[in-house]
Amino acid sequence: NPTSGGGAIRAQAAITLVRHGRLPLQLLLRINQVRRLFDTHSFWAQGRDRRALMRMLLGSCSVVSAWRGDNLVGIGRATSDGVFRAVLWDVVVAEEYQGLGLGRRIVEALLSSPAVAASERVYLMTTNSSGFYERLGFNDQHGQHLLVLYRHRNQKTSG
Repeated sequence: NPTSGGGAIRAQAAITLVRHGRLPLQLLLRINQVRRLFDTHSFWAQGRDRRALMRMLLGSCSVVSAWRGDNLVGIGRATSDGVFRAVLWDVVVAEEYQGLGLGRRIVEALLSSPAVAASERVYLMTTNSSGFYERLGFNDQHGQHLLVLYRHRNQKTSG
């Protein structure tokens, strides 16, 4: 249907991607929007408090956010040693903006950030989006196991 395709293109064009440095001031000032996006559109990041979200953002080497006007509609972040390893975290796109290529744009922006681009390997963990990440070049690593040490009781249920 040409009309719906054009609508998707217009919706994508109206979304602005912001690449944040070590101090994601725009997101820190709008931390309630970050919290709302996680609470509404992810199962693993629900219930994170404002202070913890701020620390999380400040501890990331790269953060990419997606905005439609003043509304946060997507986010992703990465940590890295800048040489050997990087990890993508918390890639979230609001449901009504999924399927428009926004998740791909966020991941590609994270992968091209200096500390991540310089890394030998980039890891991520996903529960139900492996097909999406495989289309972006990630591979399932058979023989490797995800091991988790739960430091606080409530982390076990928050992913």
